[in-house]
Amino acid sequence: MRQKSIALFGIAVLALMLAPLTGAQSQRKHVDDRDYSEREEINQTYELAPGARVELSVISGSVDVETTTSTTAEVRIVRMGETRKDLDCYTVGIEHTPTSLVMRHRQERTDDCQNIRARQQVTLRLPRNVDLKLNAISGPVTIGEIDGSLRLSGISGKVEVAQALGYSDISGISGVLLITIPRLSVRGIRVSGISGRVELRLASNLNADLNVSGINGDVNAAAPHVTLSKVGHSDFRGRAGSGGSVISVSGISGSVTFRGE
Repeated sequence: MRQKSIALFGIAVLALMLAPLTGAQSQRKHVDDRDYSEREEINQTYELAPGARVELSVISGSVDVETTTSTTAEVRIVRMGETRKDLDCYTVGIEHTPTSLVMRHRQERTDDCQNIRARQQVTLRLPRNVDLKLNAISGPVTIGEIDGSLRLSGISGKVEVAQALGYSDISGISGVLLITIPRLSVRGIRVSGISGRVELRLASNLNADLNVSGINGDVNAAAPHVTLSKVGHSDFRGRAGSGGSVISVSGISGSVTFRGE
């Protein structure tokens, strides 16, 4: 019962986080983006200082984040709507300073704009030393190598992170989570409230303590330098290498695998 309660709680939290998207895409399911005949593109570039904060939220569609060693952020957002009225009912606001880049879906609150059918495709090319936050995304997410912190929440779709080098806090994901961890910051990594399979790919020289709890599925140590011991009905403790910063995984409705990289 404890496992089931944890999984249901995570799904309920995810539903609340994604609630703002329902007005943007209604309840109708679409096969692909060809249903949206009205389109506009946003193409912008911005200079960002090292350690700048980048945030993207309330997006109905795919998000692809590529990373580079430059100081320039390139933003490409394709706005789509079934009709011109749908497209006119919302915007994607962008706010920029040298230390921040914030992008967010904004919808008109008039009666005519309550049930629009719209989607977005987002492609970002970012300096890899930024702190990245994605929230309330209804679609698959891919992220390149990030040196700064990574915060992901309220995502409905598969999430794949090429490399997370700083502190990561990932929660409220409805879909598969794949993340490669070559090294850890002092704060480690926290993964919680995932409705789907979780695979963490750990570098062969990584040293970390592993805390796994509230898992409704199999837990596997599929790397020679990873050890795990069961300490409760759905709880495990272990380490990678000689131990170190903590990788915390909790409230997962699906399997958890620690793989070598």
